[in-house]
Amino acid sequence: MAKKDLNPEGKKKLDASDLISKIDELKEKERLVKTSENIEKRGNSIGLAFRLSTELVSGIVVGSVMGWSLDKWLGSQPWFFLIFFILGIAAGIINVIKTAKNMNNES
Repeated sequence: MAKKDLNPEGKKKLDASDLISKIDELKEKERLVKTSENIEKRGNSIGLAFRLSTELVSGIVVGSVMGWSLDKWLGSQPWFFLIFFILGIAAGIINVIKTAKNMNNES
């Protein structure tokens, strides 16, 4: 390496092609980082969606099973099933709203 290839600090001078290649390397690294962040966000969003849907479905299932059990025990088909099914839907919706608010406050 000749003396004329060094800048005043003693480092190698970069020509245009070296500079372009370094910029391309940095852009590629940045693209990889953004891609991994997007995958993580997408996975997190899917998990939250499953959590909310599970909250809703579990409320409906628990209410329906309770109503069906009471109907079988008391012989009053389908009244308790209908009442507890509707209560299960209401409880599921309330749980979804509470969970969504908590998730919104956390982020």
